Amino acid sequence: MEDLERFYSDLKRFIYILRFHDINVAESWIKQLNTHLKPEYIESCLTAAIFELSVTDVDTFHWALDNLSHWETYTNLLQEVTKFVVQKLIKEGFIPGQDFSATSEGKILIHEKARNIIMSDISKSDNLLIKKILLISPEIHFLTTS
Repeated sequence: MEDLERFYSDLKRFIYILRFHDINVAESWIKQLNTHLKPEYIESCLTAAIFELSVTDVDTFHWALDNLSHWETYTNLLQEVTKFVVQKLIKEGFIPGQDFSATSEGKILIHEKARNIIMSDISKSDNLLIKKILLISPEIHFLTTS
C-alpha cells in the first residue's frame, strides 16, 4: 500500500508541475526523480500523468505532448498509439499506401472515412492521443478514392 501511496503522491506532484507549462521546471523534477527512482517507475508515472491530464486538464495535456515530446516516455507512448491505429486500420480493411500512409514525423495521413472508423468507440484519452498523430487530408486524391 505504501508503494501505491508513493506513486499517487508522485503522480499528483507531476501533474501539478506540468500545469505550470514550464519545460525547465518539468525537466528539473524528472532529473531529481532519476537520482533515486527506477526508470520504469518514472515512465509509469509520466504515462499516468498524461492519461489523467487527458481527462482533467486538456490544455496541459496538449502542452505536455507538444513541448515534451522529446522525452522518451512520450515518444514511446505516441509510437504505441501509431501502431494501434495502423493495426486497427488494417483490421478494418484499409490498405497501407492507398487508404493511409505514414509521414516521416510519425503522423498518419488518412482520409475522413478512415478517421471516422478509427475514432469510433474509443475513450476520451485515446481520442486525444490519436488526434495527436492523425493528419486528415481529403484533398489528396489517392487517399479519398474508395
